[in-house]
Amino acid sequence: MKNELTLANFTGFTIITLFFIVGASILVAQNRTVGRRARMVFVGSCVALFWIALVDWFNWSFSSMFPTLGWFQSISTMLTFAVAPAIPVAISQTIFPERHVKWVAVLLVLHALFQFASLFGGFVFWVDANNAYHRGPLYIVYMIAYTASAIYLSVESIRAGRTYQSVNISSILAILAVMFTGVGVQVFDGSIRTTWPAVAMAVILYFQFYTDMTLRTDALTKLLNRHGYDEFLKQPRFPCAFVMIDVNDFKQVNDTYGHAYGDICLATVANLLRKAYGESGLCYRTGGDEFVIIVHKHLDKIDAMNTTLQQLLQKQQAADERIPGVSVGYAIAPADCPNVEAVIEEADQRMYEAKRAAKVGRGTQLVKAA
Repeated sequence: MKNELTLANFTGFTIITLFFIVGASILVAQNRTVGRRARMVFVGSCVALFWIALVDWFNWSFSSMFPTLGWFQSISTMLTFAVAPAIPVAISQTIFPERHVKWVAVLLVLHALFQFASLFGGFVFWVDANNAYHRGPLYIVYMIAYTASAIYLSVESIRAGRTYQSVNISSILAILAVMFTGVGVQVFDGSIRTTWPAVAMAVILYFQFYTDMTLRTDALTKLLNRHGYDEFLKQPRFPCAFVMIDVNDFKQVNDTYGHAYGDICLATVANLLRKAYGESGLCYRTGGDEFVIIVHKHLDKIDAMNTTLQQLLQKQQAADERIPGVSVGYAIAPADCPNVEAVIEEADQRMYEAKRAAKVGRGTQLVKAA
């Protein structure tokens, strides 16, 4: 009776998990917030998890009834162990598609070959004549590989947050907690099959995290976008400073060198803004060539940050004389700020004063707050 009850519970749990994965796959496939490549990676991960969860249920529930299918359990388990660590790494590529870390790919291939060898050596797992699964003496290798891949994804996510300024580390920790709790429970007691439901939930939670990051990030500059800026203005945190920045003669850059170079120009300026202000505030692209920095730390050092931006631009212009200058103006909103719109208007006016003062578009003009 106990075994029948356990089987019934596990079957019901697996059915719910499979329907959850199918529903999640549909939601991901229909999502148009993120790019096609990212959707394919997440849907592919869901497909892999569906197959893994289904095979895990079959092997655990019916392996003793079909001892002649020991080969099926051996091969399916090997494939599961080989594929599982690759899922977090594949997802990490949605964040930084330009990053191709060869040593990670090499390690994944070596791990897959190691799992394949275990089919014959039984050092990670083995299946006996009665089609019963057993962990081998080197099962820990699989656990290390899977844990390392999950940590790699988390590190890449935190790194993305620093680049895109839109990560909440607590979200990453919460997702890890879901996944490692599920894995840890099953490692402790193999009869409790919580690994793949937990991993499926973690993947979908991560997709939500990734979607939120995409919604707030400007695709070209990788700065926070206008949507993120508007969200901040709904619930501003004081004290802070609003630094308004506009690229000088940007229309002329587009007309002279083309819009493709104009995009390069904006991405270059955005990178310099991140270097000059990123440690103290959040950088937004609010329009075509318009940027806003909301500074929360070191408000007494904004002039120094502006000077740093000027120096970075001059260095960039020495390498590429086509890079234009920028005009900068700022104003500080105190802790008891009664009217944030007035502060923004003041910063905006000071930026336009700087723009009018610029005699040549290449110069970086700064206007300090009163």
